[in-house]
Amino acid sequence: MMPVTERKHVNRPARWACTADITILDHGGRELFAKLGNISEAGFMAEAEETVLVGSIIDVELPDRGPVRAEVRWSQGWRFGCLILPS
Repeated sequence: MMPVTERKHVNRPARWACTADITILDHGGRELFAKLGNISEAGFMAEAEETVLVGSIIDVELPDRGPVRAEVRWSQGWRFGCLILPS
């Protein structure tokens, strides 16, 4: 019999679905077009025209929030998730 893996609940901020078009400026100066998938107080998920590297620091203007700097925390294909950094 295989041991049961215990799953722990992780409290995460509420997320809101969002389909806004955004432009990302990455650390290398590339300007990439993307579409938001969801957004929260702490971060967002988007899908870009090219892959974005985990650990990259990007600049983006978010709807109803304005310009922010964010760190790419995960990436799967063209989808990626970011943590918004303090101003």
